[in-house]
Amino acid sequence: MNIQLQTIILIFIRVTSFIVVSPGFSIKGLPSVAKIALSMGITLAAYSAVPVMEQEAGTVLFAVLVIKEVLLGIALGFITKLFFTAVEIAGNFVDFQVGFSMGAVYDPSMGINVSYYGKIYYWLSMCVFYLTNLHHVVIKSLVKSFTTVPISNTNLGDFGVEGMMKLLGIIFEIAFNIAVPMMIVALLTEVILGLISRSVPQINVLILGMPLKIVASFVMILVLLPTLVKNIQTTLPLMVKYMNEFMQSL
Repeated sequence: MNIQLQTIILIFIRVTSFIVVSPGFSIKGLPSVAKIALSMGITLAAYSAVPVMEQEAGTVLFAVLVIKEVLLGIALGFITKLFFTAVEIAGNFVDFQVGFSMGAVYDPSMGINVSYYGKIYYWLSMCVFYLTNLHHVVIKSLVKSFTTVPISNTNLGDFGVEGMMKLLGIIFEIAFNIAVPMMIVALLTEVILGLISRSVPQINVLILGMPLKIVASFVMILVLLPTLVKNIQTTLPLMVKYMNEFMQSL
């Protein structure tokens, strides 16, 4: 196996591992053939920008490089997945306050149980991801990773485990910040229901509470939609920043 072929295979493995994990490029309904074609297209485009291996790798060394590329691609894809998950968690926070969390159903497109606002927030993040051309920036960062972490490099240090743990904390903070406006609306609705039960004891608040919270949440999601989209648009580009920081830490 010559050097050029080994280089193409290693590039393809990192790109494919990334695409399989990253939600922006591996929607469940997308055929596997399309994912492979996309991976090969990015591989051929990135080949000219990737430093060629100095010498042909032996069988054992090549196997180690393959495992390294798989792990690195999965790690980079996992970072992008975390930010989509942050937006989805924000929707789940809202669902819990409104009362939709008990209506969660299995979504085959996402592969998990999701509730209504969680799904709405997730697909809003997908729309923002593509409409702002953020997928182009992510692909550029992926191609740049071959310069930061060459395919011939076998030393990954501690693989950025500490940074990953800090990133998980940041993800929960982001999710809470996105969900706060709607959570406040739900809490204010609870306060209003409490005042109604005190003022008019004849009204059954248990029966009135659920539909009132649902109607209030529907109205406020429409009112706060521009703010929500703006928050998502501010949040998603952070995935590129943390991808670059992760690669520089290796």
